[in-house]
Amino acid sequence: MTRTGRFLVAAITAILVVSQTSAQSDKSLTRDEVSVIKKKLVSAFEALGQQQTGYQMERENYSLPTDASIVEKTGRYYPTYGSATREYGTEKAAEKTNKDLQNEYEQKVLEAQSKGNYEEMAKLMQEMNKKMSTTQMEASKAKKEPIHVNVTLNSGSGGAIDPDAVVFEKSGVIALRHLSDPTAENGTVRVFFDPVSLKDTKQLSKVDLKTPEGGVAKKTTVLNICIDFSGPIKEIEAWAKRIDTKKVLSQIDAL
Repeated sequence: MTRTGRFLVAAITAILVVSQTSAQSDKSLTRDEVSVIKKKLVSAFEALGQQQTGYQMERENYSLPTDASIVEKTGRYYPTYGSATREYGTEKAAEKTNKDLQNEYEQKVLEAQSKGNYEEMAKLMQEMNKKMSTTQMEASKAKKEPIHVNVTLNSGSGGAIDPDAVVFEKSGVIALRHLSDPTAENGTVRVFFDPVSLKDTKQLSKVDLKTPEGGVAKKTTVLNICIDFSGPIKEIEAWAKRIDTKKVLSQIDAL
C-alpha cells in the first residue's frame, strides 16, 4: 500500500472512531442526569406521605438508567425509563414499637437503680416484658400482607378504564383498581399521572400515555409517572387517595 493509501485509511479510521465516540457520548447519561431521574423518583415517594398504620418500610430498590435511546429520524431522544420499588411490612413496625418500649423502660430502670430502689427496678422490668410480649402477640394476630409500591417514569403503560374500577380521578390523574375476583382481599391500584393525555379523564374510555413521535430534546424529560400499589385492597386504596397529586405532577416536564 502506498503512503497516500495508508494515510487515507488512517484518516477514515480516525473519523469512524470519533463518530462512534460522539454517538456513544450522545446516548450515555452523565452522573448529574441520573441524579435528576433519581430525585424525581424520590419526590414521588415523598408525595405518598406516611405509610399505612402498622406498616414499616422494609426494602427499597432503584432501577436507574445509564443510557438514552436516540430517535434516528430526528436525532432527539426517546423518554428515559426509570423506576423504584419499596416494600412495607408489619413485622418491623412491631419491632420498632418494642424497641421504643425498651428505650423508655431502660431510662426508668436506670433512675430507680440510681436511687437504690431494686424493688422498683424488678417491677419495671416485669412490666416492660409484659408489654413487649403483648405487642408481639397483637402484631402476630394483626399481621397483614405486605404492601409493594412501584414508581415508574415514562412507562408508556395504559389500558381500558372500567367505570366501576375508578378509585379517584382529577385533571391529569386517574387511579384504577384491579381485583382477581370481586371478593378478593388483595389487589392492585394503579395511579397514572399525565397532564396531557389525562387532562380530562371524564371523557376517556382508556388510559393511553403517549410520547411524541419525534422524541424529546432532553435525556431527562419525564412525560408521565405511574405509581402501582399492591397488597390488601382496603389499605392500598386508602393510601392511594392520600397521595399529594400536585407534587407528583410537578415532577413531569412541560414540552
